[in-house]
Amino acid sequence: MRTGSGGGGPNDPRSDGAERTESHPDDPPHHGARAVRSTREPGTYYIDPDLDPSTPLRVVYEVPVEGWSMWIGAVKFADDGHVGVSITTVSNLVRDGCRDHSWVDPPVGPSVDDLAAALADLAPFRVTSPPKDVTIYGYRGKHLQLTVPDLPVEGQGGDRRFTGCEEGNLKSWVAAIDTDPGDAFYGYNGEPGRTEDFWILDIEGARLMIEANWSPDSPRKDVAQMRAILDSIRIEP
Repeated sequence: MRTGSGGGGPNDPRSDGAERTESHPDDPPHHGARAVRSTREPGTYYIDPDLDPSTPLRVVYEVPVEGWSMWIGAVKFADDGHVGVSITTVSNLVRDGCRDHSWVDPPVGPSVDDLAAALADLAPFRVTSPPKDVTIYGYRGKHLQLTVPDLPVEGQGGDRRFTGCEEGNLKSWVAAIDTDPGDAFYGYNGEPGRTEDFWILDIEGARLMIEANWSPDSPRKDVAQMRAILDSIRIEP
């Protein structure tokens, strides 16, 4: 299965920058699911979403059960479709999710509204819930939901590719760990109908994005665990 973002190879050993409360930090991971199979024990973790130790922003979350793996948040794999939660700052998007993975130039503007509007306009994704005002985790921002449209796919299982898309992948948002041009999240696994929820929040001037990602075939218990992780989040600016 392929989830991810970043330009490292599929065996890139980097971890996600998240710390268990009693452990030492690791380096950020490659965004590809094949690269982050190291498991997370159940417990409390925190992450520096902007990877900048000089800023106070920190997000705490709970991994409720075994079976979850390292990520910029947490991800769980299953033959029927992975689920994941990403916690990061986002600086930009690709020009086109299918046909042009170069970064938008000039970059997406710095506000919550800028990023929400740009995601809603990103081809070829389908907007299944348009940007709307929310207050969550004690902060104001926007929520929206995107779904992968019914694009042609070739291959099977973890080798599925979107026919006609650059590198066979869909790509979208550029996270703090994405440093090389063309790096961006590509955790869509050749699965039409895969859905992302975004909560884009203004944290005392910092723009934080929390993303949840699952497919129609993801096991219900995994989706429920994903929602438990989302419910456990605490933001500490």
